Amino acid sequence: MFDDLDLAIEDLLSCHPFVDTRNVDEDSSRRTTARGYVTMCLMVLKRQSSIGHPQENELLTALRDVADRIFGVLLPAHHAGFREIAEMRALHHTRAALGRSRSASVLVAGMPAVLAPRVFRGRPATTGDVPDLATVALSDEGRVLAVAEAALAMAETHDDTAPLDQLIDRLDLTGSSRGLLRLLRGRRHVMNGNLRAAVAELTSGRQAEDRLSRALRPQILATLGLVVAGSHPHRLDEGIRWCRSGRAAGLRLWSRTTVADAALARLLLRRAMSSGASSAAGDIREAVRLVRGRCRPWRRPDADDRLLLHEALSARDALTGTPNDERRHRAWRESMDVTGTIAARARLAVAWAEWAVGTGDAGYAAEAYQYLVDLASQDVVTRYGARAKQRVLAAAQEYAEEAGYWLARSGRYREAVLALETGRAVGLTEVIGRDDAAVFQRLRAAGRADLAEEYRHAVEDFNDRTRLSSPDLRQSWSHLRDVAGRVAAVTGTDPLALFADYDTVTAETDDGALVYLGAAKAGGYALVVAARHDPQYVDLPKLDRATIVELVRDVVAGTGTASGRAVSLRTSPLLPELREIEPLDVPSVDRTAGALRALWEAGLRDVVLWSARGQVVTLVPVGLLSLLPLHAAGVPGIPGDEDTEWRHVGQFSAIRYAPNVRSLRRCRNTARRLAGPEQTLLAIDVPDGHGTSLGEHLRYVGRETAEITRRWSGRPTSPRHGCTWAEFHAAADEHTVWHIACHGSVDPDSIMDSRLYFADRQVTLEELRRTLKPSRRRLAVLSACQTNRSGSALPNETVGLPSALIQIGFAGVIATAWSVDDLATTYLMVTFYRLWCQEGCEPAVALNRAQRWLRTATRTDLAALLPDVDPPGQADDRPYVDPRYWAAFAYTGA
Repeated sequence: MFDDLDLAIEDLLSCHPFVDTRNVDEDSSRRTTARGYVTMCLMVLKRQSSIGHPQENELLTALRDVADRIFGVLLPAHHAGFREIAEMRALHHTRAALGRSRSASVLVAGMPAVLAPRVFRGRPATTGDVPDLATVALSDEGRVLAVAEAALAMAETHDDTAPLDQLIDRLDLTGSSRGLLRLLRGRRHVMNGNLRAAVAELTSGRQAEDRLSRALRPQILATLGLVVAGSHPHRLDEGIRWCRSGRAAGLRLWSRTTVADAALARLLLRRAMSSGASSAAGDIREAVRLVRGRCRPWRRPDADDRLLLHEALSARDALTGTPNDERRHRAWRESMDVTGTIAARARLAVAWAEWAVGTGDAGYAAEAYQYLVDLASQDVVTRYGARAKQRVLAAAQEYAEEAGYWLARSGRYREAVLALETGRAVGLTEVIGRDDAAVFQRLRAAGRADLAEEYRHAVEDFNDRTRLSSPDLRQSWSHLRDVAGRVAAVTGTDPLALFADYDTVTAETDDGALVYLGAAKAGGYALVVAARHDPQYVDLPKLDRATIVELVRDVVAGTGTASGRAVSLRTSPLLPELREIEPLDVPSVDRTAGALRALWEAGLRDVVLWSARGQVVTLVPVGLLSLLPLHAAGVPGIPGDEDTEWRHVGQFSAIRYAPNVRSLRRCRNTARRLAGPEQTLLAIDVPDGHGTSLGEHLRYVGRETAEITRRWSGRPTSPRHGCTWAEFHAAADEHTVWHIACHGSVDPDSIMDSRLYFADRQVTLEELRRTLKPSRRRLAVLSACQTNRSGSALPNETVGLPSALIQIGFAGVIATAWSVDDLATTYLMVTFYRLWCQEGCEPAVALNRAQRWLRTATRTDLAALLPDVDPPGQADDRPYVDPRYWAAFAYTGA
């Protein structure tokens, strides 16, 4: 039966409707039949040829259906089989994803260097300053080529094309070296994605006959070959011919290696690995020979050369059928020590990870991913262009959770935690890490207060220019790097490097456990860090990435506008089949409640019941999990019923979120520094936001701000009703606590366009980040709808209002995961300020206690809190027991 996969799957699917699972605990015959069905499905799905089969998903669905119905009588071998088929498919899809990620950049990454070693010895730094082009004599060919190489590197690394454009304009104006001009124009078109124009420029450039153009002919022809093959896959042979012409143009009697060799080898490998290539063996042998020539030690091979050599040797092993995975893995590891730019080494790490997951060995995948996460984070830091950073972060979104999974599966739990910590909220960590107080303390202790002050000014200048998109950003970045280098010489640590160790993580567990949560392709998992012990690994096989995508769909669909403080909600790119989301109704509430129940029953219950305890438990969700309101997961049950009331994440500990531990440390330090001075409150409300309709009037926000200022224990203050943006902006810097009660809206597809509605205008997240000045502040309460939601394009970067406020100095932020009810929010906020200001609870604990109070509050309790407000329901009713009223508010920070 199993020799014919199609027949096997067809038979199993035809049997599925007849598998009787009634009373399997008692009926031995039915139990044996159902177990046998599960076993046979696993046998089929363990075959590599089943991956991608047209009926694969149908068979997986049938298997899950029967397995769920007989879960209590499954054998250990069945559970092991479920993991095996999940990991097989995860490795397959991960390798494909890594391949797509590499193919998107391989064209630019594979371009031959403009600067030939024989023309100019030693390559310039690719991330430093480009010399002033006005002072470069175009007759000095070696210098011009060095500048061209640096300008190309700056454009490709930082997305800063100004130096390249300036050089092109000057070459065009003076008529110097038409070949170099056409080559640079062609490379510029490749960066823009205009490959047809690139081909035209390079074709013209190969015909130039001046001395420098002839010297550059190998580069021009090899670049032309790569672009032709990249733009038209059916013209691969033509691309190879152009590369061969480039090699022929560069050959000399004293050297059989040319600048065109890497491009030729790359295309030969592409042809060899394509289906039906008759010359595969010869192509691979030639590619290996060419690349080995480039990798001779005296030629100082770079990371891209090493990458190409590994690809050639792996292709040869695949062709001969004699791979030695252990030897190849060792060679990959040794290659990571090669010199070169961080970007090139990161490309090498991606290729290593692609190879490692292809072996099916969890240990190989774990080590490769560990390098990949570290280098991807460093790659972000070495770039100053915002678009360049975004491009790297977009490619790296899945790296962290996959690295954490494979490291944990290999028993390397500490390394798994550090992989998640390193790959999470890279952009935020970079910004807040620049002005780490510890750096200034070490400099002053070393007697270098002058350098501390210079570094502070350099950081402030770069932050200001970044926020305002200044054209002088390149010079500011160069100055900051120079000062940081001198700081590193004094302190022994680069202040701009992203660094995390396990002691840094455990130091933040004094008030409760830290829980890293990830959803990899093969399954979900949690890593619980408490005290200074090794992390506790909790397997969550039902919370794999595909499941989390479905739960995100349900939550987004169920959190539209209610009779609360939201204006509109657009859908996320994760949910392409959804259009506009209708106002909240009973079916959508059921979808949200179903998603929260699924999160609880699929594993969060076990995490909070058995593993994560403390006064405050900190959640660090990674990847798509950061788009879900994990703090609200559970089955709330009936208040007062001991059998059901405990079924909720926040029942045992207060829950707070942190983008990562390094940002949490910054938040806690800020909170400690502000513990002594008297706090100042800015409480504003906007019942009718600019651009909202009459039906969206917020009746109770004025009462909310009036009540919280009455309970405020800091410096006396008064609420600002109907506040304008101008009023808020003028007063914001003078206060350490902000309470903003107004309308809010979010667009996960374009998170920077999310906005708050003031009386005179709408203010976007982008404008908030650009205009609000950084300073130490204690707490921001965003009493508006959907303010805790993050952008779906880069979920690991936690881009949203909470992270933006932490970035400008807040220790903590309270925000909402969905649309909230106007009156219920007023009750909740009044109770929160009483617990925080009058009873002395920590803000995260006060929020947790306020939510539990609102959930169980009767109509009588509510009337006692605000006597002149008529709450809904009858005397003994608990009108806000449903989680949509109390669970939306989440705490981020300290």
